[in-house]
Amino acid sequence: MKRETFKTIILTILIAISLVFTWNIWMFQPVMQDQADAGTQVVETKKISSDEPRSLIDVVKPREMFIHSNGEHFKVDQKELFQNFWNDVSLWDVKEISDVSDQYSEQKFKNFFYGSGGQGKTLDLVFNDPIPIDIFQALFKWPNKSIEYNSFDRMIVPFSQQDKANKKVYLVSYSKETVLELTIESANYRNLMDSIAAAQNEMPHYDLYTFSANSKRDFLLPRKQKQLEAKMFFIETIKTSKFKDALFTDPSLVGEESNLNRTVYTDGTSRLEANQKDHRIQYQHRNINSSTVFQTGDLIKRSVKYFNDTGSFTDDFQYFGINSNQQLSFNMFMDGLPIVNSTKHPFGMTSLEVQWANDDILNYKRPNYILGNKASQSEQVKLMNGTELKDLIVKQTKYDDLEKIEQIFPAYQAASTPSDQDQAMFVWLEPVWCMKYNGKTVILSHDLLTEGSENHGVE
Repeated sequence: MKRETFKTIILTILIAISLVFTWNIWMFQPVMQDQADAGTQVVETKKISSDEPRSLIDVVKPREMFIHSNGEHFKVDQKELFQNFWNDVSLWDVKEISDVSDQYSEQKFKNFFYGSGGQGKTLDLVFNDPIPIDIFQALFKWPNKSIEYNSFDRMIVPFSQQDKANKKVYLVSYSKETVLELTIESANYRNLMDSIAAAQNEMPHYDLYTFSANSKRDFLLPRKQKQLEAKMFFIETIKTSKFKDALFTDPSLVGEESNLNRTVYTDGTSRLEANQKDHRIQYQHRNINSSTVFQTGDLIKRSVKYFNDTGSFTDDFQYFGINSNQQLSFNMFMDGLPIVNSTKHPFGMTSLEVQWANDDILNYKRPNYILGNKASQSEQVKLMNGTELKDLIVKQTKYDDLEKIEQIFPAYQAASTPSDQDQAMFVWLEPVWCMKYNGKTVILSHDLLTEGSENHGVE
C-alpha cells in the first residue's frame, strides 16, 4: 500500500471519529436541557398550587372602607375604587413620621376620626386586626427609621389636601387612641380621591351605633338592609399527596395510613393528617416546642413567604388575626368578604392557620379544597340593617358583655348542603353578619335569642 494511500485512510478514520464525537455532543445538549427542565418540573410539583406568588399588599388589606363627611357616613363598596386605592399605597413615598396622639382628647379624637365637628371629609380604612408598624413600612415606600413598635387597625386619609405637594395620612389605633401622622408624596393621590368622592352619592348610608351608655366604641352599620347574593360552589378537592410533597422535607421517607375519612402521613418527626369529613389538612412538627416569641410583623412576613414557597395560596386568603398562642389566621375571602365556617351546618375549614417555633413550622392547618370563583347557582339574601342588628345584640344573652364586642362586619358562612351524598362536594356561601367578640368571630343570627348561654365562636 502506498504511503499516501495509508495517510488518506488514517485521515478518513480520524474525520469519522470526529464526526461521531461531534454528533454525540449535539445530541447530548438537548438531553441535558430535558433533564434540567425535568428538574425544574420536580420543584414545581412540590407546590400545592402553581398559582403566582402573592405580595404582601395582596394578603394584608383593609376589610372595609368608609367615607366620613361632616357627620354622614358612606361605605365604599365599589370593588374597582377600593382595589385601585389600595394598589396605589405601595407607591406612596413616606417623607416624615410623627406621633400626634397628644393632640387629641377623647372627643376631639372622635371628631377627627369620623369627620364630624367641622373636621371635614375623611376616608377610613378598617383592617381585620391591628397591623404592626413594620408591615406598614413594608407596604409603603418607607425609610428605615427607629420608631416605637405599635399596631394600627385603621388608616385615615383626609380629602381636603389634593392640591398640596405633601399629603398627611394617619395610622390609628382606635382602642388605644394612638395617632401616627405620615407625610407622603403620591403622584396619583388626587385622581384616586376625586374618583372616590365622585361616587359618594351611589354609596350606601351608614350610621354610628353604641350598645351601652358607657361604651367607648361606636359601630358603623347600614341604614338600610343590605342585599347580597348567596352562592353555591362546586369545590375541587386537592390531592393529599400534593400536601405530602409540598410540606415534608423528604417525601420519600414518609409512611402512610388511611381509613375511610382520614389519611395520615408521617416521617417520624412530622405528621400530616388529611380529614375529608372536615375538609381539613393539618401538618405538625412533633419534636419542636413553641418557645420563641416573635413580633407579629415578622410572623406575618415569614408566613406569607412560606405560603408562597409551598403554593398555599389556592384561593383569595387575607390576613385575619393572631391569637394569644401566636397562631396566625389568613381567612378565605369572596367578593371582598371573609368566609367563616357555619356553626349550624358546618362545612369545614375556611382559613390558613400557621404557628411558628424558632424558624420551623410548628402547626399548619388549611382547607383541603379550592373554592374557585364560579358559582353554580345563586339567590338574593337580605341582611339586617343597623337598627335590627342593635336590637338583636342587645336582646341576646349569650354574649352579654357588650364591651367585648370589637367589630361588626358582613361575611359569608360556609354551610354544608342538605345531607345528600351527591351534594358532598358542594358548599353554600350565605351572607351573614358577624361580630368579633373577645377575639373570636361570632355569627349574628336570630338563633342567638333561643340558644343557651354557653360561649362559642367560630374558630
